[in-house]
Amino acid sequence: MANDPGGERLFSLRCDAQGVYAAFAALAEESGCARHLGQQEKSWELYLVCLAEDLVGFLAAYPAVETATPPQPAGRVRDLPAAAGLEAVRTFRPFGLPFTIFFSLFKCARQAFFGCLPRANSEHVRAGCAVFFDRVEAAAVGQWVKEEGGSVQHRLRKARQFILNEKRRYAAVFSRMAEPAFIVDRERCLVDVNDAFEDFFKVRGETLIGKSCSVVLGQQVCEACLLEKALSEQGSFSSIEIAIPVAGETRTVLMSGTSLGFVNGEDSGGIVVLQDVTEQRRVELALQASEEQFRTLVENIPDVAWRADAEGVLVYVSPKVKKICGYEPEELLGERRFARVHPEDVDEVRKRYELLFSKGRDFNLHYRLRHKKGKWLWVHDRAQAAGLYATGVFSDVTKLRKMEDELKEYRVWLEEMVDERTQEAEAVNRRLLLEVAERQQAQQELERLAASLSRSNAELEQFAHVASHDMKEPLLLIVAFAERLLAKWPERFEDKAGEFLGRILKAGRQLQELVDDILHLSKVRSCDHAFEVVDLDGLLREMMADFEERIRQVEGTVGVGALATIEGDRIQLRQLFQNLIANALKYRQKDLPPVVEVKGRMLPGKIYEVTVQDNGIGFEEKNAERIFQPFVRLHGRHEYEGTGIGLATCEKIVARHGGRITAKSRPGEGSIFIIQLPLSQRKH
Repeated sequence: MANDPGGERLFSLRCDAQGVYAAFAALAEESGCARHLGQQEKSWELYLVCLAEDLVGFLAAYPAVETATPPQPAGRVRDLPAAAGLEAVRTFRPFGLPFTIFFSLFKCARQAFFGCLPRANSEHVRAGCAVFFDRVEAAAVGQWVKEEGGSVQHRLRKARQFILNEKRRYAAVFSRMAEPAFIVDRERCLVDVNDAFEDFFKVRGETLIGKSCSVVLGQQVCEACLLEKALSEQGSFSSIEIAIPVAGETRTVLMSGTSLGFVNGEDSGGIVVLQDVTEQRRVELALQASEEQFRTLVENIPDVAWRADAEGVLVYVSPKVKKICGYEPEELLGERRFARVHPEDVDEVRKRYELLFSKGRDFNLHYRLRHKKGKWLWVHDRAQAAGLYATGVFSDVTKLRKMEDELKEYRVWLEEMVDERTQEAEAVNRRLLLEVAERQQAQQELERLAASLSRSNAELEQFAHVASHDMKEPLLLIVAFAERLLAKWPERFEDKAGEFLGRILKAGRQLQELVDDILHLSKVRSCDHAFEVVDLDGLLREMMADFEERIRQVEGTVGVGALATIEGDRIQLRQLFQNLIANALKYRQKDLPPVVEVKGRMLPGKIYEVTVQDNGIGFEEKNAERIFQPFVRLHGRHEYEGTGIGLATCEKIVARHGGRITAKSRPGEGSIFIIQLPLSQRKH
């Protein structure tokens, strides 16, 4: 430097770092790199100071005498440009600076240094500066390219691994799909099928690869399928229902598919998924047929069937309403069922209807209903509530009511006539003869009415038997198909779907129980079993074996005393005591194990009395006769299951044996049922 006339000026360049950076910033703004410079301003300012130090050290090794080819510096000075280039890469590449921007900024730095060199410096000094910056740029570019190449290779390896994982995941998902699926190329030929597809079509997948869709599935299926359109429009389609021949039978499937998009500008094909709904359609058809049979039954019974919500708004009325009341069903739908009730009866009807929903009480009463022509009809209405709706039937009892009124009037008239004729003996005698004759006539009329009622009862029993028998088959189908749906596709019936199907199954089973009880009730009088000698003691002890599991579940006890031998129908007597003991175990008190005692004793007149006593919930004494009526329930179905026919069946069995059954009870103190049966039956 002592021989270099410009050495002092180079030293001043090292000290004027702010001037160099100002020139560098101005050049960066002119080249459009000001935004990137602003993000690393401090780093560039510090780097330019270090670069100036290295430049001064590098130029100090050059002699003052100009030569055609400046000598190369040696030792540590020779490595200064390379070190500066490597430092530039280490400083600015981690910022994510693009190479083009970095190179442009570095060019601006070079121009800034050349612009700030004193003009007195010789040309060989400027050449030395050029050599310095050339070497710095070469080192920076080489290192940048080296590191960028390693990064590209790393990203390439990650991309290849990602593609490999995606292929594996696709293969696992596609092969494990529960529904049959296949993939086609742009020529609509199969390139892959999953395991479910092979199982569904009973074929090996490799035999189908490369074949056209129309060959594998049939031309008709391909014409109905929207895959061609979906692929051409890069769209999708879903739930196309179509019949496909599979292994000699026709299966109903829902077809869905989508395009797989374009790869490198070319159509990459599509995927199609099949959903087998054959069994579902069969079940739907079976349910429709069952509903149609049930609707036909409802619409052909002699009574009017109806359904209304908790507010009494009618949602269904059977066509029989026109024959009985003169209204078309459509005229009553959406109307409150109290609107046409007689003003004197409407409060009681509304009260009983509200109690039906609030407390589950029976809705079974007579009231007057206005005919479309304006006259009043007496109807007998019965209903039960289930959920948000009540379902019931009513029948026209106007003639029966009129007959009852006439009998009351006749009785009053007869009493008045007797009172008037008691004053004179002769008149009384004459009137008595007339009264006897009239009574005989009335008796004959009553006997005729009794015979008519007996025939009506027989016809009703026959109707109940036939109707219940005909209902068993559709009910069996409803329950069976509902159970199969739950067993075969439990995952498809979750949440609300599963709840609704469960309600259908529960209602079907309850209706099956009701039909069976009606059949038992209708068979009691028509039973043709011959009476035989029945050992009640052996019968009861044999029957206890059937109750062992139920008694164990409720942790109860059933005691049976010594019983006698009587004459009767063994099957019906077994049903009698089975119903009574089952009721005793069912209507038990909470947190109190049920205790049932069966005892017998002999009464005068060859009558044998059997009592069945329990410690259950009991009932009001005023209901002691009502409980033996069909369909009468003192508790709602949500409290205790049952149909209300069991005790009615018991009463009919006892009546057929020429005996009587009564009951005594108090709420919370249990009940005692008393059965009195003759030891022997009269010979017919």
